[in-house]
Amino acid sequence: MGQAIITIAELLGIAILVGWWLWQWKLVKGTKGWPSAEATIESGAIEEVARARGAVVNLPTFAFSYQVAGEYYSGRISLLPYITDPNEGLMARMIGHKLQIRYDPRHPQVWFVTDKLIEGCKVEQKIGPHLVGFYPKD
Repeated sequence: MGQAIITIAELLGIAILVGWWLWQWKLVKGTKGWPSAEATIESGAIEEVARARGAVVNLPTFAFSYQVAGEYYSGRISLLPYITDPNEGLMARMIGHKLQIRYDPRHPQVWFVTDKLIEGCKVEQKIGPHLVGFYPKD
């Protein structure tokens, strides 16, 4: 009986994880119809974005701004080492960097960075099918 309860709990946990992942994937797919805008990275710093199994995860995190219909909006992304490790020059190189975003036309403050990689690092943001989300804290 106890083993059956554990198995049901495990299956429920897997179902919830798969459901969440599919919901995030659908959100990303839905952004394909959103208009795009050019954003500019304004600032950056190494920030704690998560704690994983007791270890602190610090990543380069950047603030950017973009304009829609004369109004300015902003967002933040983190870069997770993927192809290359971020080096000390990354912070300086990224200031002023242009990137494409898509924004929700009904809510322009809701955005999605279309690049999957920047400077050899994976873009971490609050929308997307990330099993481990290392995006910046608000």
